[in-house]
Amino acid sequence: MSTDRAPETPRTDAAVQPNRLYKPSYDITPRYEMPLVPVSGAVQLHDESDPVVWVPDAYGRMIPMRRSAAPGPMQPMPPRDLSPQPLLDPRAQMIAAGGVLAAGTGWGIGQALAPLAGVGAGGLMWIALAVVGWKLAPSLTRGGGTVERHEHHTHVTNTNRGFGRSTTNVNH
Repeated sequence: MSTDRAPETPRTDAAVQPNRLYKPSYDITPRYEMPLVPVSGAVQLHDESDPVVWVPDAYGRMIPMRRSAAPGPMQPMPPRDLSPQPLLDPRAQMIAAGGVLAAGTGWGIGQALAPLAGVGAGGLMWIALAVVGWKLAPSLTRGGGTVERHEHHTHVTNTNRGFGRSTTNVNH
């Protein structure tokens, strides 16, 4: 068998029968031409032009690997930001403060309006009677429309002496 070209399959009607409509006008069988001059020296395949490098594996041993498949060189780490960071996110602090303010306001309003929850119809009646009594009391105690004025003057004298001795005099 000759190695100068690929073996040809015979073109028979049986081989072409499934597709009767398509018949190429040229032969589509690939041809591989061999060089006329014999080559001597090291054989290097077309895909092996990439140099081989030695890289450490997971256990620390050096293994050969193509340069294109080897991992890239280690990049230096960027400098760390050592400035102090807040304990809580400032936005989260504002949201939490708003919630605390709303809760505190609601609790305070609830404490201020809690006594009104105990006031029923009877309580309102007693408040109305107290207001009426407060308005009528001065006119009932006066004895009509006349007003009697009594003036009382009280003079208090307090004398303090040493060792906690005090004397108080009240003059009417």
